[in-house]
Amino acid sequence: MSPTLQSFTSEETWRGGHYEIEFELGEPSDERLRLALQRIWSHPDLKGCCFSRDQEPQGQVRVTPGQETLEGHLYGVANLPNGTAAACGTYICRLQGDDEQLYRDLLSFYVPLGSLRAAYKTGGYPFSDGDRATTWRVELDNWLVELGRFVFEKVDFGLALVGWEVDFPRVSSESVKRNGILSERFDGYLWRAADRLEWYPPTNLEIVRFVDKQRT
Repeated sequence: MSPTLQSFTSEETWRGGHYEIEFELGEPSDERLRLALQRIWSHPDLKGCCFSRDQEPQGQVRVTPGQETLEGHLYGVANLPNGTAAACGTYICRLQGDDEQLYRDLLSFYVPLGSLRAAYKTGGYPFSDGDRATTWRVELDNWLVELGRFVFEKVDFGLALVGWEVDFPRVSSESVKRNGILSERFDGYLWRAADRLEWYPPTNLEIVRFVDKQRT
């Protein structure tokens, strides 16, 4: 039996920010972005993708990731590790320097917190109920790490962060090379060491930092 998804188009589904794995893909490359998008959406736990969250997915034409545009969000449905279906999406962030030249590509796969609340007992996360997070976050993080490893089989990357509204662009592969993995971490780090990935889970589940601007 397929898991049941709460209303895909409900505003409640998309509220609360993003719980995500965000990949630092390195220097700008349309080809690498397309390959990474295609790899994410080929994962067996994901069904997608489409251009709109204002229509149910089954009523939309399925699109090939990266074929038409690299701008905006793509949407789909994820089968979470507890067997619950949740809305999910991807988006691309192409960082620019002061000279307005692109210098780094970031790619996020996310589940909106509103959809997670229908799947797990998240309580007041991310601002309270850290004790609950020790259960559901570990399970969800491990699933996202598995997705990261799945992507790494086809697309090389140096660092991915896992958590709520993760700390890119203030964190980077270069900052980790200089300073190492932080001893207190709100996000998990999936870090490339030589030719393999090492997972450093978050060490602080009780609170989260306040970001400058919550993305929607």
